[in-house]
Amino acid sequence: MAHTTIKVEDTVRDRLAALAAEKGTSIAQLVSEFAARTPTASERAERTARTLAVLREMSGYTPTPEQDRAADAELARRLGDTA
Repeated sequence: MAHTTIKVEDTVRDRLAALAAEKGTSIAQLVSEFAARTPTASERAERTARTLAVLREMSGYTPTPEQDRAADAELARRLGDTA
């Protein structure tokens, strides 16, 4: 497998090293696990569409755009996302 270098600030490197040490792994493995576990925006949108299709099929639930926005805002609040 080919390897590459990712440039980050010293504080980020030190934080990654501490997190990796706590897990008994390497920074490379920590970053690999993060990348494998974290869905992209398009993957999240696909999951959302599949979930809504199941909800509609099983319960007839069809959220309005306002309900969608409220749910998105609540999720962002819970995740601490200010974007």
